[in-house]
Amino acid sequence: MVLDPWNGSGTTTLAAQMAGMPSVGVDLNPVANIVAHLRANIAPASLLTSPPNADICAEDDPLLAWFSPPTASRLRSWSSLATSSPQGVRALALVALFRVVRELTRSFQGSNPTWVRRTSPDRPQVAIESEELDALLLKEQRDISKRLESHMRVGVRPILVNSSAKALPIASDSIDLVLTSPPYLTRIDYAVAYARELAVLGTDILANRSLREHLMGTTLIRPVDARLGAIYGPTANQLVKAISEHQSKASRGYYLKQACQYLNDLVDSLDEISRVCKKGAVAIFVVQDSYYKDAPIRLADICEEEANLRGWTTTEKRPFEVSRTLTSLNKAAKLYPKGKVSETVLTLKRV
Repeated sequence: MVLDPWNGSGTTTLAAQMAGMPSVGVDLNPVANIVAHLRANIAPASLLTSPPNADICAEDDPLLAWFSPPTASRLRSWSSLATSSPQGVRALALVALFRVVRELTRSFQGSNPTWVRRTSPDRPQVAIESEELDALLLKEQRDISKRLESHMRVGVRPILVNSSAKALPIASDSIDLVLTSPPYLTRIDYAVAYARELAVLGTDILANRSLREHLMGTTLIRPVDARLGAIYGPTANQLVKAISEHQSKASRGYYLKQACQYLNDLVDSLDEISRVCKKGAVAIFVVQDSYYKDAPIRLADICEEEANLRGWTTTEKRPFEVSRTLTSLNKAAKLYPKGKVSETVLTLKRV
């Protein structure tokens, strides 16, 4: 039994499926979970051809952040029909919606791909005729379906769950192998990056902060969870100390809290992973180091130490130098000198 507690779009569970292994994929982001469902489909899904008479979207519909009321209404009709459809059809139609919405709002994308602007006097709402929108969505469904059919899925369909790695809905001592890549400590706000797709599902991340607050690595601070002074391993404690003593603005305040919140999420998740794994289970983590300003974040070492404290032994640790990191997206961070960064494949065994 294979587990990916940060399954994202389902690469681990798809690989397990193709290898004939049962697997469980857990992710808190519902958009990623829908993509994982689509990739795991065994049989070709039928297409949605046309929504019913267009709904009138509510005044606070999150799609209005980018689309005119008539276009938002048509998109909401498609979304409503897709959501009420069987799982395979639902996943295909919603992923097609995600892709079309992202393409139509390309002008709202900034230089940082994780931040999406909203409509403004200088950037008006997107308006498109219903017939043209319907044609785009049908074409996208056909294109996706064709690509999936050229790589037909076999094996055991994975169990895909919309949940947090800190609260795995899995029985204790039931997992043989963990293969995963946890979110990195780079202050990348993944809920903002998926704001348009979440809007398709009816979630406005500005009005409803729940998902954004609970994603690991979020830039929002949860007041009750930002446990300063928690006990970590040596490398994590060194990082906390380096941030708290850094001379840059807000290092002792916001940035310290954000780092501690991430570390708390990491250790809570490792507690859960340890609970659900059998003795003798193997865990493989793909982890990338990064920087806070000019202070190195040795995330692979942190993961190794925290896992060792929870009864895992290291069997292999293979670093690979990478030239491009997520921290390079932040222009202000480029002002600080940095060394080379590694991405590490960390293999552990449960004792």
